[in-house]
Amino acid sequence: MLPTPTVSQFRKAAASSPQQACVMIYRDATRTIVWDDKLAHIGDHEVPLDQCLTFDHDQFEAIQHAIRTGEPVRHALTITRTSGNGYVFSAAEGHAGSAGTARLYFDHNEYRAFITGVRNREFERGVYSVAALL
Repeated sequence: MLPTPTVSQFRKAAASSPQQACVMIYRDATRTIVWDDKLAHIGDHEVPLDQCLTFDHDQFEAIQHAIRTGEPVRHALTITRTSGNGYVFSAAEGHAGSAGTARLYFDHNEYRAFITGVRNREFERGVYSVAALL
């Protein structure tokens, strides 16, 4: 069984302010986990995986590629714009068994910071691994 990551092991985009809630990304040897830090309790603790969406690295790379090229994200993740100024991240149809059933809600600023981070390649496996060691 894989270890459960803690709050401090997740990373957010550089465009996010320190006090801003954000799309959080965790990458280990086998998976990429997406989480919303608004769900966090105070302090560093294990993040409940039922609050997360989990993808293998190929799935997450396909998601990032779609965002960078302006294609619709149709892979394991569905990003839906709400009637307000927000976005909902959820597992794409047929992927809830592997990705999870969490629905993550982000406002426009949180979403834009994540998109900017993806476009700037902040969540690449090599970049992520080096940054985690610093």
